[in-house]
Amino acid sequence: MTSFDLLIHRAPTRSPRAEVRGSVAAETSPVTEGAHLLDLDLAGQRCTLAQDAENAAYLLRDVAAALVPVLEGRAAKAQVVAHDTPWELCFVPGDDTLLVSVFRGGPVPEVRVLDRAVGVTELLAALRRAATALPSPADGLDALLDRLEVQAGHRLAAPVRGPATMLQWESRPGSLGDDALSVSFQALSPGEAPSRRESAQSDLHALLVQGRVGISLRGRGVELAPGFVVLQFERLVALCRPLLEAWAARRPLHLRMQVSDLSLGLRLSADERLALTFTRSPGGSVTLPALSPEALITPVLDGALALAAALSRCDRSLARNLRLRALRHEARALRRWLRNLGRNDRRTNPDPSLYQVAAEPPAARVAADALDLRDATRLRYTARWRAEIEGLDLAGTLLCGDRLIVPGARELHALDRMTGTAIWSVPVPRASTTLAGDALLRQSPRGEIELRASSSGEVLWTTRITPRVGTLCLPHAVTAPGLPRLVIVAEGERRLVALDLRTGEPRWSFTARHAGTFRMRRAGRLLVVVSGDATVTALDLASGEVVWRFGDRVPFHTTPLLHRDQLFAVAGEATRGAARLYALDAYAGEHLWSCAIDATVCAPACVTKDTVAVPVSTREGVMLEGRSVSDGVVRWQTALSAVAGSNARPAVTAFDDLFVANLPTGRVLAVDAGDGSTRWSRTLRAPLGDDLPRRLDPQLRSGALFVPQSALAVLRPRDGAVLAELDACDLVPDLVRVDEQCAVYVAEESGHLGCYEPGARLRVIRPV
Repeated sequence: MTSFDLLIHRAPTRSPRAEVRGSVAAETSPVTEGAHLLDLDLAGQRCTLAQDAENAAYLLRDVAAALVPVLEGRAAKAQVVAHDTPWELCFVPGDDTLLVSVFRGGPVPEVRVLDRAVGVTELLAALRRAATALPSPADGLDALLDRLEVQAGHRLAAPVRGPATMLQWESRPGSLGDDALSVSFQALSPGEAPSRRESAQSDLHALLVQGRVGISLRGRGVELAPGFVVLQFERLVALCRPLLEAWAARRPLHLRMQVSDLSLGLRLSADERLALTFTRSPGGSVTLPALSPEALITPVLDGALALAAALSRCDRSLARNLRLRALRHEARALRRWLRNLGRNDRRTNPDPSLYQVAAEPPAARVAADALDLRDATRLRYTARWRAEIEGLDLAGTLLCGDRLIVPGARELHALDRMTGTAIWSVPVPRASTTLAGDALLRQSPRGEIELRASSSGEVLWTTRITPRVGTLCLPHAVTAPGLPRLVIVAEGERRLVALDLRTGEPRWSFTARHAGTFRMRRAGRLLVVVSGDATVTALDLASGEVVWRFGDRVPFHTTPLLHRDQLFAVAGEATRGAARLYALDAYAGEHLWSCAIDATVCAPACVTKDTVAVPVSTREGVMLEGRSVSDGVVRWQTALSAVAGSNARPAVTAFDDLFVANLPTGRVLAVDAGDGSTRWSRTLRAPLGDDLPRRLDPQLRSGALFVPQSALAVLRPRDGAVLAELDACDLVPDLVRVDEQCAVYVAEESGHLGCYEPGARLRVIRPV
C-alpha cells in the first residue's frame, strides 16, 4: 500500500515555484511569503495543491465532499480539481482501498501518479491532520470528516467493470501506396466502467489507457515508449493542423514537438516535400525524407478516429467524454479539409452568355436637385439635428428615401432626414438590419427573419431558419430588374438559403464544403460565393445550381472583385503569410492567370481601369501593389506608411483612374492607377487613441470625397484640396452616410447621431 500525506507549511520566499518532470515545466503563480501551502506527498511524488490557506481549506472540503458518495457506494469515481493550481485528484474505490491518481490536463497533460492504492484510514487521517494545521478550516469540513470516519469501518468493494480488451490497429496504404506512413497502435482497454452520469464531462482519467504507438515507412521507423495512447495521438493530431495550413498556403514550415519520449521534427520545404525526423536521447535519430504531407496526415487522423471509436465501443460512457469528443471532432475536421484540398473537381460554364444578360447594372438615377461639387472650392457645414439612440447598431443605420433607419437595443426607428424626428418606432429584439429593395430585412441570432415596410415599420412576412453558428453573415439582397427578387442568408454552419422577397418562402439552398464566413458578389445572373475553403463557386440565382467552380489548395477568405468580365479573388491565410491573386472569367469560371503575393494582404484589394491594387504589409511598412489585370504582372509599388502591423491597415477605394488610401495615421493620398505615382497627399488631424473611427472607407458623392478620420473632412478628388472640415461635428465618425444633397449623417458607437448640412454657397451663372 502506498504512503499518502497532506502537508501544510509556510512558503519560504516570494519566488515562483516550478516543478519540472521530463521536458515539461509546471509554472504556478507567485507564492506570497509566509503563505500556507498544501502539498500532496504520494509514493514519493510531491506537488503543491494550494498556495494559500483559503484555497487549501476549500480544497480539503471538496475532497471530503467528493469521497462521501464513493465510500457510501453511490459513486464509482470522485474527481477534485484544485482551485489555484493545475492539478486534479481522482479517487476510485478498490478492495478496501482507494486508488488515487494525480494529474493535470491542458494541451500537454502530465500524469504524476496513476491508480496508487491508499488505505481509507490513512487517507482520512491525512485529511484530519491537514485540517487541524490550517488557521481556519472551511465551514462544514469537520462534519464531512466525521461522516467519512463512520463509513471507513465498512467494507469497500471495487466497482464491477466489463472485460478488458486488447485493441490493435494499423493504417492502410491507401492511394499513396508505399509512399504512405504506416501508423499503428496497441492498447489495453480496461472494459466498461459503471457510470451514473447523465452529463458530458471532460474526464482525463478515463482516457489514461496504456499502450504503444508505432510509425514506420518501408521498414524504417520508430515506436513510441509505452504510455497513454490517447495523449500521444492528441500530440500527433496537434501537428497536423499547422502542417495542413502551411501545405495549403504553399509556404515552408519548420516545427518541433515532444511526443512521449521522442522529439518529432517536421520540415516542409518550398517544393512541398516533407522530412520527418524522430530523435530519442539516447538512441540517435531517424529521418524519413521526401514525403508528401498527406502521407503523414492521413494515417495519423485515421488512427485517432479508430482509437476513439474502439474505446467508445469498449466503454460506452466514453462517447460523452468531452476530451475524446474534441479529439474526434478535430480529426474529422482536418480529414474533411484534407479531402477538400485533394479534390480536383473544377467545373466551367460552357455557355456563359446565358448569365451575362443582367451583367450591366442600370444607370444610376441622379436626383433633379442633387448637388454637383466637382467645381466647388469651399463648403461650410452646420448642424441640422442631433439624436441619441440607446444601443445604436452602426451597421444597420441606413438611408432609405426620405428617412434614416436607426436600429436600437429595444426599438427600430425611422427618423425624418430633415428634422430628426421619429416618423415611426416599433419595439424589436436585437437583430441585424439591411436594406432589401425599399424594405428592411432583419435577422436575429436565433434564426428569426422578418421583412418590414420602410414606410411604416409594419411586418410584411416572417420566417425561421437554422440559427447561424459563428460570425453572423449579412444577407445579400437581389432586387435588380430582370432578376428574381431574392435575399440570400446564411444558416447553420455552412449553408446558404435563398428566400423569396415577396413571401419569405425558401427557393433554394446551397451547402458549402467548409464552415466559415460567407462572402458573396453578384455577377449578372450568378452569385459568386466564397466561405473560407479552397473553392470559388458561382450559383445560378434562379435555381441555386452550381454553374462553375474553381478550386485550389489555398483558402479564399475575401469578397471577390468584379471588373468587366473578370473576377479577382485573393487566397491565402486570413491574417498572416503570403497570398495568391487569381483572375477568373466571371461567367465561364475559366482560370485566366494567378500570381504569388510575397507579403501579407492587409486590406481588401480594389480595381479600376487596367490595374488591380493590393495593399500588403511588409517589413518596410504598408505598400500598395499595382498589378496588370491582363496577366498579374507587377506594374508599380507605392509606399503608404512606414508603420507595419494590424494598426496600420489602410482603407483603399478606387475612383476613376485613382486609388485613394485613407490611413489610420491621419494621412490621405491618391495614387495614379497607371504608374503608381502619388497625385496628391494630405495629412488631416492626427487621431488620438480613442478617436479613430471604426471604418476608414472614403465615400465619393456628387464629385466630392468624404473622408472619415478623427473628424470628417471633404476633399476634392482631382487634387486633394480640402473643401470642408466638419468643425461643427464633435462625434467620432464611426459611421458616415451621405445623401444626394451632400448632407452628412454621422453616428458614433456611443449612440450619438448627428446630421450636418452644407450651407448656402455662391455660384457664378454665366449668361447664355
